[in-house]
Amino acid sequence: MTQIIWVLSFMKADLASQWAQRELELKAQRGTLQFMDWQEFEMEFRKDFTLLNAKATAVNTLEGNLHFQGKHSVNDYLDQFCDLIYDSRYTDQKTIVVKFQRGLDCCISSAIGMMAAGRPTDADSEDWFSLAI
Repeated sequence: MTQIIWVLSFMKADLASQWAQRELELKAQRGTLQFMDWQEFEMEFRKDFTLLNAKATAVNTLEGNLHFQGKHSVNDYLDQFCDLIYDSRYTDQKTIVVKFQRGLDCCISSAIGMMAAGRPTDADSEDWFSLAI
């Protein structure tokens, strides 16, 4: 129980703060937490704070335009993009390159795509990532 209260004490912002406060208020009323052990706490935490279907969310994001680079740096765009690829479980290199090109700033994407020599293939995402940076 001490470990759970310690973790709750770090939840100081947004939804986590509200969740922790509710749990601590219930403890004050009942004299005990609703969780019997760490496993129950972890299960409840995961239920309330993790996406039910991270894969579907990532795929939907990649199919839309919310992942586009916009005013972000290439490094920031690449970090977000790689997280989405991981969550989506896409493995086909050509699909990954197409999604990356589509979201990349059009000037950068065009410059790489029009390279006369040294242009990466559409099946080599790592080369695309390196050249974009």
